[in-house]
Amino acid sequence: MGANQISSFLLSSALDVERLPRRSLAKAGWALDVCFRVTSKNMSMSTSRNEFRIISADHTGITVSNLERSLAFWHDVLGFELSHTAHQKGEFAKEITGVEDAELKLAVLKTPGGHKIELLEYLAPADRKRTNSRPCDVGFVHVALLVEDLDVVLGHIAASGYKAAGKPQTLTRGPNAGKRVVYVRDPDGTTIEFMQVAGQGRKD
Repeated sequence: MGANQISSFLLSSALDVERLPRRSLAKAGWALDVCFRVTSKNMSMSTSRNEFRIISADHTGITVSNLERSLAFWHDVLGFELSHTAHQKGEFAKEITGVEDAELKLAVLKTPGGHKIELLEYLAPADRKRTNSRPCDVGFVHVALLVEDLDVVLGHIAASGYKAAGKPQTLTRGPNAGKRVVYVRDPDGTTIEFMQVAGQGRKD
């Protein structure tokens, strides 16, 4: 009787172990141990599969004060492709956002890498507020975009009336070492971090 046969038989029936030879019992014990280990591992994997799993990041949403003005920046200046627009209000908008009496119009733009930027202009409620948070303030969020030549991008942005927060810096440590980075703000102050791919463009 093989070890696999013994373990299967022991698990499926009330076998009297005294009937087995000592050598077979040793095999059975080893087989049972392996069987239990495999079963436990499979149960653990099964449990993991039943838990939620994030597939990918779809888009980054940014609330703006004027959708047309923001589109002029994200579409006309940065060159992102317009995917679609929408108008949401009533119970539908409330249930999605959790905002009472919410009404909004939005535009979704596609970035070269597949990630999308969603620009949302709220038309209601009337008590919506404007914030002017800094990168050091809790809750502050920024979008990072990879570019081939940071100086060309900054020159193009400057020609459209926008400027960087400071001078580009080269990262020296970690997985992004060699990349040149700097912050730029869009018309509503949303921060965009431009990152030049290491080894490309002008070097400091």
